[in-house]
Amino acid sequence: MSARRTKRTDGRYSVTVRLKRPDGTIRRTYFYGRTQAEANAKAVAARERVGRGEPVRDATRTVSDWLAEWRTTFLRASDRAESTKQLYAGLTERHVESVIGHLALGQVKPSDITRVLLHLEKRGRAASTRRNAYAALRSAFDDAVIDGLLAASPVLRVKRPRVTHIEATTLEPEQVAQLLRRARGLRYERVLRLIVGTGLRRGEALALRWADVSIARCELSIKGSLTRRGDGLVVSDAKTLRSRRVVSLSPAMVRLITEHRAEQVAERLRAGNLWEDSGFVFATEFGAPVDPRNLLRTTTIAAKRAGLPQIGVHTLRPTYATTALLNNVPMHVVSRNLGHSSIMITADIYADRRRDQISRAGGLERSRPVTR
Repeated sequence: MSARRTKRTDGRYSVTVRLKRPDGTIRRTYFYGRTQAEANAKAVAARERVGRGEPVRDATRTVSDWLAEWRTTFLRASDRAESTKQLYAGLTERHVESVIGHLALGQVKPSDITRVLLHLEKRGRAASTRRNAYAALRSAFDDAVIDGLLAASPVLRVKRPRVTHIEATTLEPEQVAQLLRRARGLRYERVLRLIVGTGLRRGEALALRWADVSIARCELSIKGSLTRRGDGLVVSDAKTLRSRRVVSLSPAMVRLITEHRAEQVAERLRAGNLWEDSGFVFATEFGAPVDPRNLLRTTTIAAKRAGLPQIGVHTLRPTYATTALLNNVPMHVVSRNLGHSSIMITADIYADRRRDQISRAGGLERSRPVTR
């Protein structure tokens, strides 16, 4: 690497640096300054960057241009859950590009990242959405560094937005009974009952196939989650090893699955050659996968009939946990069924709720167990 210094006709000083590429070819790079010292300082800084394995200059391509490429390369190839990929893609396309998409990558400062987060806040987006936007930006700019477009990510110098923990809504035992009673006759009633009895996520319950069910061992194998992607339904792999798990079934849940299987066999016979042999435990009347929105609709209808406040399907998951602990189901079993990475997480979230419910019940734990 060598340099040549000259004074230009406009009065500025120019330093030409000859850089040797990894393939052996020579690249000339020019640095300018109002004084020779300023031009030399820029050349020295460039040498130091190259010495650290960084690009001579940060890329001049726009943020929008890079994000479009990032979404189809780094993000798509990552091992994130499909739902997370869709979330990051949507956030960067709709909210990041509208604020800083016109800037060159090398021009982005920490204040620009902060502007994106403030933009989301001004638009009334939840703290969790701002935190996800930060995570998407962090990933996109980290990958720009890996790709040799930047020396360092400006996102690293911005604090990650804090999210105040909001305790998830749970139903009292009598409310659960009312909800399930009012769900009778609805097509996807049994899915709700299974979630209340096992703590499965909505997508996990709808992704179950008969090959994942072992009546003999009283177990379900959770291998993925059914979600909507564009105009279709897909089953994505479990996002973590802990999510890919075996869930215990109580005798009541075994009966529910057994009865449902017999009913599905009869339904299949009625459908004849119109039946789609998808293998799903919970399917439409012609065997196709169930749109998750239909399960939300079932929950909404049952809650309204029961006179309960508006709830989502996810409300049934923490309801399972508190009800199971109230019925003396071991903490490690509840934690495994929920797919938590540590029993301490389950204890931190649900132990206080269990004590509160016991206190409200007068210290008595008389209900029948929800799961083994």
